[in-house]
Amino acid sequence: MDKIEIGKKLFDQTMGTLNRSLDVRTARHRVLSSNVANAETPNYAPKDLPFQKILERATESSSAISLRKTHPQHFPEPGILTSEWSAEVESQAGGEGVNIDQEMAKLAENNLMFQAGVQSLVKKIEALKMTISDGR
Repeated sequence: MDKIEIGKKLFDQTMGTLNRSLDVRTARHRVLSSNVANAETPNYAPKDLPFQKILERATESSSAISLRKTHPQHFPEPGILTSEWSAEVESQAGGEGVNIDQEMAKLAENNLMFQAGVQSLVKKIEALKMTISDGR
């Protein structure tokens, strides 16, 4: 078994998906926080980041061939809520402005899902540590 094959088995698709989901949850938190911050702004339309749609697209593209950088500035790293996801931000219909209770509930749900993702990642790493230490 060569090094590449071992690396794929240790750091499988689950860890990549968990990592990506935490990135999307962080970006969604910023969008929802912006809604809360603009609750008193006249004519402000609340926005949301469709987590499921973005994660599905990210997991589909993760099986694609990735490009190797030969220079750090050739392909900029996608950041939290940069152009990678800014097109996905959707204005919420209704036109009645920000419902602070609704936005706070979305923030709480997003936070719980983020914490669940972190716990899953921690468990995955603990399992790897146990495997490496041969169960001792």
